[in-house]
Amino acid sequence: MNEHHPKKVLFTVHEPFQFACHPGLSCYNRCCHDISIFLTPYDVLRMRKGSGMSSGEFLERYTITFLADDGIPLVLLKVSEDAQKACPFVTSEGCAIYPNRPWSCRMYPVSPTSSEEVEFLIEEIPSCLGFGEEREQTVGEWKHHQNIDLYDSMNRAYREITQHHFFQMGNKLDAGRAKLIYTACYDLDSFRKFLFQSRFFEKYDVEADLIDKMENDDEELLSFSYRWVKFALFSEDTLRLKDRDMDKLLQSQAKTPS
Repeated sequence: MNEHHPKKVLFTVHEPFQFACHPGLSCYNRCCHDISIFLTPYDVLRMRKGSGMSSGEFLERYTITFLADDGIPLVLLKVSEDAQKACPFVTSEGCAIYPNRPWSCRMYPVSPTSSEEVEFLIEEIPSCLGFGEEREQTVGEWKHHQNIDLYDSMNRAYREITQHHFFQMGNKLDAGRAKLIYTACYDLDSFRKFLFQSRFFEKYDVEADLIDKMENDDEELLSFSYRWVKFALFSEDTLRLKDRDMDKLLQSQAKTPS
């Protein structure tokens, strides 16, 4: 194994591997440089909380957004413009938003080989001294210690949108629909204003207790945004109109083959 040929090993969730990262390592924080990190909506939710910013401020200051070939918005963490390409939240003491760090940082050095997470790839990079540490744990234990479960749950719900059969059939989003996904899923403060400063809840039948929660709970709001996107873009039965006759008409149209 040398610097140019890292060792790649496949593990199941129950197999142990040897790794630990801490400030005592001379390579500490090196993995926070020369990075390219795509952020999920839940990543942005947590990171902007950790930075104390509104969603709009965070997205403008710390991200770059572009569209995939199918029109799905992709949000990339903006890094320093010098050769180091450092994460904007890395400091000499570590991550400034460590409790709210994104999924990919939590998972390192473990990478699932597929969305089913049956196997995981660990790339033992020679320059990373964490692989020389004695601490041993299974992939499952690593995920538990890194508090991955909630991230996985929220990301799985978003993946139901990005991997929807609408796209598998070769369809693409236009600019307006791409903006709908971006605003509803990433810019939660704007989405909250859309819900609460319009007649949305007069038109749609939303549980009263959920409305109360969404005023202050971003996780509840994000989960609802996924329901809204599925309804608005894919005509799924995730929301109902209060006008029952109109709702029945929309449901029948949604079930009619095009």
